[in-house]
Amino acid sequence: MTDILLNLIVLAVLAVIGGAVFLLVRRNQAAEEQKLVQMATQRGWTYEPIREPLAWGLHIRAPGWTLESLSRSSGQEAAPGSSNISMSTTWQAGAAGSPLLVGPRTSQVDLGGFGDMLTRQMLELALGAEAEGLSEVRVGGGDFHKRYMLWAQSPFEAAEVVTPAVQAALLAWKGAAPVITRTSNGLTIELRGVRARQADEVDAIVALGETLLRSN
Repeated sequence: MTDILLNLIVLAVLAVIGGAVFLLVRRNQAAEEQKLVQMATQRGWTYEPIREPLAWGLHIRAPGWTLESLSRSSGQEAAPGSSNISMSTTWQAGAAGSPLLVGPRTSQVDLGGFGDMLTRQMLELALGAEAEGLSEVRVGGGDFHKRYMLWAQSPFEAAEVVTPAVQAALLAWKGAAPVITRTSNGLTIELRGVRARQADEVDAIVALGETLLRSN
C-alpha cells in the first residue's frame, strides 16, 4: 500500500467520523429545540427561533415577561486565541422600581480607590444615571453575602426584592451567576457569556424571574 493510498484512506475515515459527529450534534440540537417548543406550548408562551446572518438563538414571550438567548458574531475574523462570537441570555419584565443591582462577588481583595472606581463604572454600565446614590447593603445570611453583592438605596428596599426565596434560588444556582437589575424601566436578569439553549436552563431563569416578580 502506497503512502498516497494510505493518506487517502485516513482522510476518508476522518471525513466519515466528522460527518457523523456533525449529524449527532445537529440531532441533539434539534431535540433540545423541540423540548423548548413543547415546554413553551404547554405553558402558553410564544417561542420564536432567531436565525439571522450574524445572530442566532431564541426569543420567548409570556404574559408579563420576555426572554432572549442569543449568540452574535461581530462579522470580523477573530484574533488568535479569541472569539468573534458573544453570547448572552436576558430575561426582562416591566416591574419597575427603585434602582437595585445584585451580582456575583468577584473579588475578596481590597483594591482601595481603584476597586471603588471599577465598582462605580460597573454600576453605571448596568444602571446608567440611576446608579447615582447606590451603596452596597447587606441582606441575608453570611453564605449569600459571600457569594453575592447587592447595591441599593437602602437595605429596606433591597430586602423587599431580595427575599429569602430569591436568596435561596441564587444560592442554589448552578453555572455562571446571574446579574439582576431593577430600574425605572423594569426588572432584568442577565447571564453574560451564556446562551441558554436547553429546556432546564430556560426553566431555571424563568423560575428565578417569577420568584422576583412575586416579591417585587
